[in-house]
Amino acid sequence: MLKDSSFRNLWTAQTVSLFGTQACVVIIPLLALETLDASAFEMGLLGSAESLAVLLLGLWIGVTADRYPRRSVMVTSNILRLLLIGLIPVAYVLDVLSIPLLFVAVFLVGALTLLYDSALSSHVVMTFDRRQLPKINSYMEGSTAVSEVAGPGLGGLLVQALGAPLALVADVCSYVVSTVLLLRPGDGGKKGAAGTSGVNTTETHAGQQNAGQGDAPDAEAAREGGEQESVKGTLSGFTWAFSHRVLRPVIVSAAHFNFFTAMFFAVYTFYVVKELGFSPLLVGLASTAGGLGGVLAATAASSFMSKVRTQLLYVLSLVVPTVGAFLVPGSELLSSSLAQFLSVAAGMFLWSFAIVVNLVMSETIKQMVTPSHIIGQVTSAMRFTTLGFEPVGAIVGGTVSQFLSPATALVIAACGLATSVVWVIFNRHLGGYDVNEEEPVSAT
Repeated sequence: MLKDSSFRNLWTAQTVSLFGTQACVVIIPLLALETLDASAFEMGLLGSAESLAVLLLGLWIGVTADRYPRRSVMVTSNILRLLLIGLIPVAYVLDVLSIPLLFVAVFLVGALTLLYDSALSSHVVMTFDRRQLPKINSYMEGSTAVSEVAGPGLGGLLVQALGAPLALVADVCSYVVSTVLLLRPGDGGKKGAAGTSGVNTTETHAGQQNAGQGDAPDAEAAREGGEQESVKGTLSGFTWAFSHRVLRPVIVSAAHFNFFTAMFFAVYTFYVVKELGFSPLLVGLASTAGGLGGVLAATAASSFMSKVRTQLLYVLSLVVPTVGAFLVPGSELLSSSLAQFLSVAAGMFLWSFAIVVNLVMSETIKQMVTPSHIIGQVTSAMRFTTLGFEPVGAIVGGTVSQFLSPATALVIAACGLATSVVWVIFNRHLGGYDVNEEEPVSAT
């Protein structure tokens, strides 16, 4: 794949952007704490800003991503994100930086990130042969896994060396580099007729007319039709995704899994620090073990998908993280501190390994079964659904931990994760689907 300049530019642009984004995961909270002396409530608001953007704007964003040329949407999203992030250090210098301003910036950056991701998913399908999707998605998820491990550490180092406001300049630079790479010409990919599957994948503006065709009444009718389509379009991706016999169980199982994932990780850090006595170094090393698992999974995912039946591999990608989750509270039964750390690190390794395989599979299935012209809408609908339950899961996790115990909350979350397979293990439509099929399945 790296011999293809179109993919190489796209993948490098995505990787650079991800590192900047993950660095901001640390930089912005530290900025709020150190510079603005944010309260716990204000930190919670900042933490919810990105998810809130997905919930409030997600469905509309999908329509926008599908309405315009995808590469243009991605470039525009990058430019707007770098301007918003760049506004923060400028506001600091002018002494007008505040928590509300940070919240608005994070909210808008979250919305633009979803817009970028929705356009990216569609752009990949339109540019490359569908048979290359497992390998492409493995590269993309590999970058995500590496950035999630190295990005926050990079952010911490930048804050230590430069201070939080100036450290944000690094994120601005990442978006600049990403934008330049997206604008570089490539060889146009290797997409052929096999990749289109009978769907017109030409990127056009909605409502665009053929030259010389359309008098004034026709133009007016087209505008009215476009307005009606815009209203209906905000739900079309959601409706299409949930009407698809293969995609529906994938989405529901992911939403189920993410609810208990949020419940688990709302308690995880508190548990390993307060109950097991982990130092910040050990917490970081356990996370590094998870990152290593994610990187290894990204290199192996496409091979797994070509050799293991789709339904079986998807079920395993939900079961293995459950085993990893049980290893965390189970570590309390071990006598030595080293054994406890190894148990937690092994749990994080298994978790990340399986989750990356799951993400590569679900992204590939979505791209294989969805017509190219609505992939952005379907991507936003899936993100809206799967992320929508996370805030509730986090609240439940914190509540159970408060009134029972952190270990009990982790065990309940792990049991909940185990039940997420019920949506897919007996589903005959997913059982009869092969992700390596060249043609997408019917949407009915």
